Amino acid sequence: MDQLFPVIFVVGLIAFILIKQIKHVTDNLDEKGDTNSFDKYAKFSVAIQNHIRAIKLDIDSSKKIENPRYILKNQEDEEDLIEELSDYLRKLVFFETLLAKKKTSDEIEGELFDILSKLDSFIKNNCEDGEKLADELRDNLMQEYERNDNV
Repeated sequence: MDQLFPVIFVVGLIAFILIKQIKHVTDNLDEKGDTNSFDKYAKFSVAIQNHIRAIKLDIDSSKKIENPRYILKNQEDEEDLIEELSDYLRKLVFFETLLAKKKTSDEIEGELFDILSKLDSFIKNNCEDGEKLADELRDNLMQEYERNDNV
């Protein structure tokens, strides 16, 4: 009976250490998972930004581009539309910052979806062959997202 107390104490101590170690390992896994999803969203954000910059370059009449893909229906709105695209770029840069890590995946995906929806409408409403160009952009971005998701 005298030896029962030390055995129970040692078992309790080992259980406590195991619980702490398991918690430590699972916390590390959670952090690594969050970093991977953060990196995925940051890379996807960069891909979207590259497409928006290409659109801006095409619709900016001060830049003489041969064979632009994106041509505005109404050139009078050019300055406002370029500013709108710049706003999208500013919003997307956020996803590359450390502040984005504080948001959940659902929040980030919701904000990205909002920007992409607005960009889709922008192209459809303001560009010649907007429907076709918006479909192509959606396909390209889907491929980018899947490529980043598999990495």
